[in-house]
Amino acid sequence: MADKRDQIMQALSTALATILTTGGYNSNLGSHVFEWRPKLVTETGANYVPTDKDELPALHVRDVLDEIAAVNLRGDEGHGLNVEIEIAHEASAIPATMRGQINDIREALGVDPTLGGLCAKNSFRTMTAETIRLQGDRSFFRTLLTTKLYFSTSGFAEE
Repeated sequence: MADKRDQIMQALSTALATILTTGGYNSNLGSHVFEWRPKLVTETGANYVPTDKDELPALHVRDVLDEIAAVNLRGDEGHGLNVEIEIAHEASAIPATMRGQINDIREALGVDPTLGGLCAKNSFRTMTAETIRLQGDRSFFRTLLTTKLYFSTSGFAEE
């Protein structure tokens, strides 16, 4: 059985994969959901996940930090899992398109905020977003959303 953190990330990726125009969303971001693709750092210090043109728009999901706090003497733990969701937009994306894609993510994650009962709470409503234009072999936009998922594990059980 997968550990709880892995189950949460699988559930998050599954929820994001539902973002399709056939499901009433503004975009087809759910067509290309990737977990933990490596980032590149540009000469200016910006970092992003390289994405093939035929994969755009795409979502890149990473669980970057698990803040663990002991809850009691039995070894129960509370977790605050920091998650990044990066949208890779086409170079031709206009602001309204990018805002629509951000809204799609918030809407999809709002359908089941506990991700099947795996999380006690989340910060989907207060997630932050930063959009930059990247220029390399081709130009495209990247929006980075950050959020936190809260869950608990019991008595030194493997997460």
